[in-house]
Amino acid sequence: MLSRRVFLSTFVVILLCAVPHGAWMTVDASAGRSDDLDFSGGPNAGQVVSGTYTILMTNVVDMDYINIEVSDGSVWTSIANVTNAPWLSAWDTSSHSDGDYQLRIEGTLANSTTTGWVVSPTFTIDNTAPTGLTLSTSGAVIGDGSSTISRAWFTTDEAGTMNFDWNGSDSHLSHATLTNVPGSGNPPQDGPGTILNSWAWSPGDLTEGTWNSVLSVFDEGGNSAQTSIHIGIDRSGPEVGTPSLSVATGSWSDATTLIFNGLSSGATDNDGSGITTYHVRDSTDEWADIGSAGSGSMSLDEGVRTIQFRAVDRVGNIGDSLDVTMMIDRSAPVAGGWILPELTDSLSGQVAVSIDATDANAGIATTSCSIEYGFDSNGAGSTPDISSDWLSVGSGTSNSLSAAIDWSTRAGQFLSLRSTLVDTAGNTVTTPASHFLILPGLDFSISDASLDRLVVRAGSQDTVQLEANIDTNEVYPGSVVVRVESAPASRDSMTEWTTLNSVAISTGSLMDQQERVVVDITLLTAGEFDIRVIVDPDDSISERDEGNNEAFLLIGAANPEVIGSVSGFAPDLVLLLLAGLFASRVLKRRESAS
Repeated sequence: MLSRRVFLSTFVVILLCAVPHGAWMTVDASAGRSDDLDFSGGPNAGQVVSGTYTILMTNVVDMDYINIEVSDGSVWTSIANVTNAPWLSAWDTSSHSDGDYQLRIEGTLANSTTTGWVVSPTFTIDNTAPTGLTLSTSGAVIGDGSSTISRAWFTTDEAGTMNFDWNGSDSHLSHATLTNVPGSGNPPQDGPGTILNSWAWSPGDLTEGTWNSVLSVFDEGGNSAQTSIHIGIDRSGPEVGTPSLSVATGSWSDATTLIFNGLSSGATDNDGSGITTYHVRDSTDEWADIGSAGSGSMSLDEGVRTIQFRAVDRVGNIGDSLDVTMMIDRSAPVAGGWILPELTDSLSGQVAVSIDATDANAGIATTSCSIEYGFDSNGAGSTPDISSDWLSVGSGTSNSLSAAIDWSTRAGQFLSLRSTLVDTAGNTVTTPASHFLILPGLDFSISDASLDRLVVRAGSQDTVQLEANIDTNEVYPGSVVVRVESAPASRDSMTEWTTLNSVAISTGSLMDQQERVVVDITLLTAGEFDIRVIVDPDDSISERDEGNNEAFLLIGAANPEVIGSVSGFAPDLVLLLLAGLFASRVLKRRESAS
């Protein structure tokens, strides 16, 4: 008997574990025996059952078997015959249509007597899951959530709220749940009891990402149905790819247009809503939309420019800009003046020449510049006519003319210079020809000219001694003529000068750059006279400055007859008085001249 009970208990446990989710009669098979047959724990009046429902019955002494029947209100149909304890039966309600039913049981005892039929209250079979499920959200920037392609994308803040609305149909609707949502946890179930058909979900930690949120709707019989919605949160801007550029960065260029492409290559929105377009601008201008291809062109202004690229995703998030530096210079260098020494026919060796040049942006590429020279007869025209063409000095903005040039024959000619200037961006300009007169190197001058007397008797018998220094600015090996002339002090522009004497400085005398000359002169007529000392009076020798070849003195000549007819004339005293008067006049004229 004990082994039979152990077997039956084990059978009951296995049977109960194998039964699906249907309702159970809440009675223990090992409970105390009862002399009256009855349902143990249901079904209750109005109860909704579904799936496999376990019918439990009371344990009656000497029970042989129990018949179980069901009725839809019109006919009773046998559904089970239980022949031993535990007195239960797993009933598959899905074989019946949804609707209201009753159960009845009748037991037959070991002596073949029956207990009579025991009828349950009316209950409902419902094996139909909720239908017409919908799940939607509000506030999405794009998408309706119906698929991954049409995912509903949000930009909701981490502490923001996401609203979900749902609906479904069922005769015995119980409650709904929402799972797999952003943030920590899940919203509370909606129902049973009051059903709101919505959730306002605000967990405080709405992170970025994607979810397939699932709505599960249950009825009172335990039937359920699910639907889902695809959602995503994207608050971060996308990263732009590295573009291919038609103009190199970090070096000067004379380009007018920048062509770019490949912005989409390597670009990413980091699993967000996806890139929809790209923008570009010069940092001083407004952003321009160049479309989703990530390629285009733009004009370039001169100067050091910052060109910026950025990407925009489908929900409007703007990524950080990618900056590249363009160094643009389309303006040619500007030439200043030439720097060179005084040009004379005394030059020898290399002669340094340089040109002052500036460039506002890229700067002068000195090694790419060059200087050319030539000799011209009149300092006019674009090509030197003596050398017939431009000759190269060399590269750079500073260089030296060849030491082989013979300057001794160049006096009166013009040195012609021009330069080709190049900046770092490759802009080039050739300067107009500049002409510089080559002067004679030699220059005569007169210093320390004096007369030994300021007043003399007119006539050939009274001579005056004139002395003067003839100076040169450089060693002069040749000879030169010095002439002394006179003219009345009261002369006008038509008065001619009279030669009083001439002296030739011999060859080699000016090697030390100075020679003292002494000349005797006489004045044949009485009056006041200007004495002029001239070096190279015929301008036969080329000089740098012909204007300093003269020196002037003043002298008075007295009439001897007038002096001799005066009674008591003392010659020495008269001459002394006259000399004082003339000296005073000379000093006044010199002060007036200065």
